[in-house]
Amino acid sequence: MTNSTQQITKGAGWIYSYRWLDRLLGFVSVVVLARLLSPEDFGLVAIAASFVAILEGLSDFDVNRALIRARDEDRALYDSAWTLSVLRGLAAALLMLAVAPFIGDARISSILLVLAVTPILHGLSNPRFVMFERHLDYSRLAIQTLTAKIVSFAVTLFIAIVYRSYWALVLGIIANSLTGAALTYALRPYRPKISFSRFSEIFAFSGWMSLTTIVTTLSMQTDRIIVGRFLGVAAAGSYFMTQRVGVVPTAELVSPLQRILFPSFSQMVDDLPRLRRAVSESINVLGTLSLPAGVGFALVANDFVPKVLGETWLIIVPLLVVLVPYLGFRAALSMTLPCVMALGRTRLLFGVSFVYALVHLPAFIAGTAMYGLTGAIWSIVFAGIFYSYLNAWMLKRTLGIGAPEILFQLKRPFLATSLMVVVVIVASAALPMDLFSASGSWPSMGIKIILGMISYCATDYALWRWAGRPAGIERRLLQLINGSQD
Repeated sequence: MTNSTQQITKGAGWIYSYRWLDRLLGFVSVVVLARLLSPEDFGLVAIAASFVAILEGLSDFDVNRALIRARDEDRALYDSAWTLSVLRGLAAALLMLAVAPFIGDARISSILLVLAVTPILHGLSNPRFVMFERHLDYSRLAIQTLTAKIVSFAVTLFIAIVYRSYWALVLGIIANSLTGAALTYALRPYRPKISFSRFSEIFAFSGWMSLTTIVTTLSMQTDRIIVGRFLGVAAAGSYFMTQRVGVVPTAELVSPLQRILFPSFSQMVDDLPRLRRAVSESINVLGTLSLPAGVGFALVANDFVPKVLGETWLIIVPLLVVLVPYLGFRAALSMTLPCVMALGRTRLLFGVSFVYALVHLPAFIAGTAMYGLTGAIWSIVFAGIFYSYLNAWMLKRTLGIGAPEILFQLKRPFLATSLMVVVVIVASAALPMDLFSASGSWPSMGIKIILGMISYCATDYALWRWAGRPAGIERRLLQLINGSQD
């Protein structure tokens, strides 16, 4: 393989390693906390966290991505980025302090007052730490993320066991932010100074991205507040758990690749044919991972929820069955954001985000108000299909990758996933065990996972061989196994 491919492969290996460990700790935390705390506890923190995300989003500047895309090492650039981040953090904290007294629930107000420290901690982080990501060196990021997660997990678990209070979640968030910020300096020593000299350059890239973040935040982060307003705090907790569990199957396969795609695509912007090939292949890679993961999890949701989270959360099973397959489909085109950012088309991203917000937010409000949690989830799916169309449109406009090519790259994973579903359903009808009972069972989940993995992998490999072994994840895996050239 070429040096660039080896670098990307090594970076992806680090990301997958630490992300899986990170999520394993997070998963264990969720499982334990789901049995210690009530849906109302989760709902209170989820609603407060939504306010935090909204107020942070209103003052956000995507400084890190601007630094990744930059190609110089001028100290003034990093000092200016740090100054801007600190100012943004202070502004977000002041907004939280100002808004907190006007929130109807005193518990949420108290949580928001305490969480006001988190944007300040984020703003104080070392701007030079992003250099590791620019050079696809994720070992330090792995150390930072995992250490912060372990500290947060320990704090959360201790308080939850001793006090059985939602404050365990709150203080765990703060512990994570504090540890993460401190480690950026411990792992990459740097003494930032106040500087305003490169503000204009950062604004040139981050200005439209900031508007995009504001629009996206208002559209996506108000959901738990809306659910709490129409359906109550406990329902907001159930909705939060649906989201938290629902993203696990696809996010842990796709997110590491998404993170590495932006710096990788940024290195190819001067060679558009090469970038086009890389983006096209990434559709196949992401779809091959996300489609079976999303649909497969829906098949085992009836077992997973009662056996892992407890029967208290059975209400979220039908919600997961709807949400997770859609998230798998949406993830297949998730390379669009890093691609368009790498090309510097941030204004285009803002326009698409604005149009999507005009569809998503009214649909979510109407769906929640009329049909409860079921309506909320279905509104996400319907609006999300439109968002996938917008992503496909951006790929066509920026790189000329049209619908036929997208469908071609997704054909094998789609057919293999469809056959996987058929195999599991046929097995359920043929076996004496009910694989889809409401109470679920560990053997049922194990059978479906094994049957699904074997049928999917065998079908995908056969289709790839039949298609003439085209470029895609199958060829990449064989190259890694055999150590062959790129």
